[in-house]
Amino acid sequence: MARIVLVLAVLLGFFWWLRQRAEARQAGERDARPPRPRPQSQPQPAPQEPMVQCARCAVHLPRGEAIAYRGLHYCRRAHLPPDSDADNPAA
Repeated sequence: MARIVLVLAVLLGFFWWLRQRAEARQAGERDARPPRPRPQSQPQPAPQEPMVQCARCAVHLPRGEAIAYRGLHYCRRAHLPPDSDADNPAA
């Protein structure tokens, strides 16, 4: 009977040792892995500018890039009406 208890104690000790060794190996692997990159928040898009349409060719462009003349918008100086002052299109 004492032999059985001694064999069981040795076996339990052996399995406990194997388990400790496996846990230490797993902990070492976790430490060796590079850290997972955190998802970065996406950059906020720039506020959008209202679009306007050229009175001559009907192309759409941002209001800041358009030439305003007598309540209408134009995409370039060449599209301004002939009676406009080409040197001062924003008048």
